[in-house]
Amino acid sequence: MDYNEYHMPDIPNAPNTNYIEKRSTSMAIASMALAIAGMVMGCCVYPAIIFGSLAIILALLSRGGEMTTNGYAKAGLILGSIAIVFGILFLIYSLTVLFIQFGGLEGYMNYIEELMEKMGDPSYTNPYDMYQDIYQDMYQNL
Repeated sequence: MDYNEYHMPDIPNAPNTNYIEKRSTSMAIASMALAIAGMVMGCCVYPAIIFGSLAIILALLSRGGEMTTNGYAKAGLILGSIAIVFGILFLIYSLTVLFIQFGGLEGYMNYIEELMEKMGDPSYTNPYDMYQDIYQDMYQNL
């Protein structure tokens, strides 16, 4: 009986299980790594949700056609779900603070504008206010 490089018997149309196992293990490890990254970035709303979602997708894809998952994929599923929950909770918290403390997005933007004026920054609606005197002197000398 002939064996190929993966020590499998030559059976026509037989799947290469060694390759499939390596692929699913790699996807499971990537799933867990993304889930951990999502947990670490839990206070940054969007990365937590994105990394958690990708972790869940990779954990489910790592199963292939089988109905079982290995430990890394299970950890990726659980931690990815927790990362998504953290991201959504932090988003709700941020919006709640925004509306309670500032009265909405318009109130927050007014607060930021007042802070900029107190610090002596030029108006960000017209960035050339600061250089207006310089330009007038240049054109008068021409």
